[in-house]
Amino acid sequence: MNKLFVLVLSIFLILPSFNSFAEEKVEYYEQVYLTEKQALDMVFKDLKVEKKQITATKDKKNIIQKRLKRKIKEDTFTYYFAKKSNNENIYAWILDEHGKHRPITFIVSINNKITVEQVAIMIYREKRGAEVQKKRFLNQFNNKSSKDEIQVNQDIINITGATISSWSVSAGVKKALVLTEELIIKK
Repeated sequence: MNKLFVLVLSIFLILPSFNSFAEEKVEYYEQVYLTEKQALDMVFKDLKVEKKQITATKDKKNIIQKRLKRKIKEDTFTYYFAKKSNNENIYAWILDEHGKHRPITFIVSINNKITVEQVAIMIYREKRGAEVQKKRFLNQFNNKSSKDEIQVNQDIINITGATISSWSVSAGVKKALVLTEELIIKK
């Protein structure tokens, strides 16, 4: 009986140290590549930019979620808009998509044809996978429309070691295209 008591007591003393392994804290890294101003200047250059907010109705949000094949939390979205001298519109969305542990912040610019003009990572907060901010990866999104899959292993080649981040950026680009169509173009 005494040996059993010692064994049980040992287990209770040892278990908390195992718990600390399970609750491993993820280190927080924030790499700022572009401020909001720098990102907007990159997209809009010398154009006069308007910042606009738009709220999705319950029906519109359902349509957006169905098209994205996933739930979205937000109802209100902020986008940026400018008109070129040739009367073409440019839209830009600054979005956060959840990476492995933390959100990835990036900008997506969309032209009059509702295709992607440019994607740039603004803030990357993970310890690994920052290669998603390289042009080699981001240029894959150029000229994509919402009709494209925009999925890793379909029409997007992921970055080895940054698979989750690759999926996150791809999901965000698709979201920007669908938001533009559903909330701005189709109103």
